[in-house]
Amino acid sequence: MKKLIAVTAIACIAIAMSACQDNRDCTYSADKHTLACPEKTYATIDRGGKTWMAENLDVYSPDSSVCYDNNHDNCVSMGRLYTWKAASGAVCPVGWRLPTQQEFKDVFGDASVDDLKKADVFNMQFAGFEYYDGKFADKGASASFWTAEAYDDSRAYMVRATDSGVAYEHFNKNIFASVRCVKN
Repeated sequence: MKKLIAVTAIACIAIAMSACQDNRDCTYSADKHTLACPEKTYATIDRGGKTWMAENLDVYSPDSSVCYDNNHDNCVSMGRLYTWKAASGAVCPVGWRLPTQQEFKDVFGDASVDDLKKADVFNMQFAGFEYYDGKFADKGASASFWTAEAYDDSRAYMVRATDSGVAYEHFNKNIFASVRCVKN
């Protein structure tokens, strides 16, 4: 009987802990253009026929997310950087997901990178990225966003923007890049 009680108690604790870790329930307000999540309230925009987060995601994902230069102030101002596995997993809030390349193309349209930096267009933040070897690069020089599409077993598609333009390329899935989520 004691063994059954102990197993039941362990199972209840495991369920309770996993429910807390998976709690990505956020409240979306179309009127206020906000998405209120446990970690912060994000601005949202309606572009390309979809509702997008107008800020880079900033939810902690153990061993799969970092702040640029390991400095928490960078997460506050520019969001966290994620591996593709984390980005394509459950980091987006419930009812939101990682966008496809085509959705990025639709939201960017013919806008210039300077226009995409404007808060009412896309609020693109040049948050840089982290190589899989731990070196950070390009803060202030580029924006890198994971897409939902894998290229092969080790690479996935990323949207990269610099002042000179936007490119859709594939990179190692272990690079850490920004995430924007789009509403389902």
